Amino acid sequence: MTTSRPAALVTGAGGGIGRAVAVELAATHNLILTDIFEASLRETQALTAPVGAAVHAQVADIARPGELDRVVTAGEKTLGTVSAAVACAGIEGAGTVETSDIENWQRSLNVNLTGTFLTARAVIASLKATAGSFTAIASDAGTNGFEDCVGYIAAKHGVIGVVRAMAVDHGRDGVRSNVVCPGYVETPMARRILADSPEGTEDFYRSVIPLGRFATPQDVAAVVRHFVAGSTYANGVVYALDGGSTVGSYRGA
Repeated sequence: MTTSRPAALVTGAGGGIGRAVAVELAATHNLILTDIFEASLRETQALTAPVGAAVHAQVADIARPGELDRVVTAGEKTLGTVSAAVACAGIEGAGTVETSDIENWQRSLNVNLTGTFLTARAVIASLKATAGSFTAIASDAGTNGFEDCVGYIAAKHGVIGVVRAMAVDHGRDGVRSNVVCPGYVETPMARRILADSPEGTEDFYRSVIPLGRFATPQDVAAVVRHFVAGSTYANGVVYALDGGSTVGSYRGA
């Protein structure tokens, strides 16, 4: 068993924020990585190898009950008990209550919300045993309303609710539960959303961010690292990582 480092689980590790988090944590943790796309998952595994992390990478659909339990069980056999879990997996979704069909609504809830819940269930016993940390990636859509993405907004609001409940339920067990709410991040998913948006949408969103740019996946990973290893008293924090775009009114420039 490889136990010289603590073990961390990262879901959605095949790209975007999840990949950046995996690479960030590889400097200090052995990694249990999962994603629904095997080729992308193997690419991330290759990126983490040069920094010395032992890696267990396994394809799984986080929305299906039992799949993450199998991933965690298999990973812990060689890497030891999980002491940090980061729920990064998620999908976009478009539509209003009028235009969104039930299949799109349910898929968004299944992956973004139920997937986070199932991730937490798969690791909570391990986190209690190690006094570990659970970090979820939500969105500024978890604290605000935006046009034409009702399922995504509802799911991300729910992710914050799950983390807040965990912070209360399991704080006495030594488990720290926190959630990061990024604004637009330079990821393939954000690129798809912007590509399907009306002309000028990207310029508008960029203009109302006081820092004047979108986040990078590495920006998000740095905050995750803080919650995993840099703070032993943060619990129930909802961290707005949006360059200041939701702090108040800003006319843009």
